[in-house]
Amino acid sequence: MSEANAPTGMRENRIIGLILLVVPSFFFIVFSYLLLFTHWDIIVIKLTLIIIIGIIMTVLVWMGYTMATAPRGK
Repeated sequence: MSEANAPTGMRENRIIGLILLVVPSFFFIVFSYLLLFTHWDIIVIKLTLIIIIGIIMTVLVWMGYTMATAPRGK
């Protein structure tokens, strides 16, 4: 099946797949460079930890809010 005959959904999936291939690869290269070859290494580590902990805490807060506001079952 050629690209011209492919359904729209398949074409969108390929575009999303290409984005998911390129963006994380680029991010990893930049992250590695900043961590290993610049004087920004400690800042990069600190920001990474802040982001990771922030995501984990956000998920836990969301879970707590959902549990606290859920209607009671009978």
